[in-house]
Amino acid sequence: MYTCYVIDDEFHAIDTLTGYINKFPGLNLVGSNVNPLVAIDEITNMPQVDIVFLDVDMPELSGLDVADIISSRSAVIFTTAYPNYAVQAFEKNGSDFILKPISFERFTKSVTKVQNLLKPKKSIENQALNEHFFINPGVKGRMIQLSYADILYVEGLKNYVVIYTVDNKYITYLSLKEIENSIPSNKFIRIHKSYIVNIDRIKSIDGNIVLLSNSIELPIGISFKDSFLNIVNTKTLRSGRG
Repeated sequence: MYTCYVIDDEFHAIDTLTGYINKFPGLNLVGSNVNPLVAIDEITNMPQVDIVFLDVDMPELSGLDVADIISSRSAVIFTTAYPNYAVQAFEKNGSDFILKPISFERFTKSVTKVQNLLKPKKSIENQALNEHFFINPGVKGRMIQLSYADILYVEGLKNYVVIYTVDNKYITYLSLKEIENSIPSNKFIRIHKSYIVNIDRIKSIDGNIVLLSNSIELPIGISFKDSFLNIVNTKTLRSGRG
């Protein structure tokens, strides 16, 4: 899971990026602000912010100046309506530069690029994570340990989720968003408003259907399809011949 923060002096720009972040698998919005000074204070006091979407042209403080302060701890994606800032942005160690208005397709390309840049660091962090976690199945005093490798997929049911494993299923009081934010994004991916699948358990993709290794078929939601296929494309082997 990659944590994100948005800094922009226009509320509608924050709303657009917030919608994209919530829609993109593996991203978690941890904050946003129209005031860059407040944003700097919040970011520097958080344990970790992986990606900051940073507007360049702001009245209180230029995004270029903000980058000087936060780029050592976060990957910065500059967002602006002015292309002439591009050279300065990359001089400030910007990971990418997006021109407004921002389309979801351009957002997806930028995030995928930055995720690839951050992967070595995340791999080290993920190696330190335990490969198991506990859930409360709704029985007082009872806890069940589950292995990430055994999970096939997770289904959301309003305030509950059903976790399907190789040989069983478990219901626990969590939202699908809560469990998405808690499990490793390099192992699991959101394909539908109701489903998260274990990437290692995907057997094939046929149109709008994902076939899992146990022959269960799950639909790919329209709003998740582009980001899902973009991630699949980054893992697809292609010939370099013309």
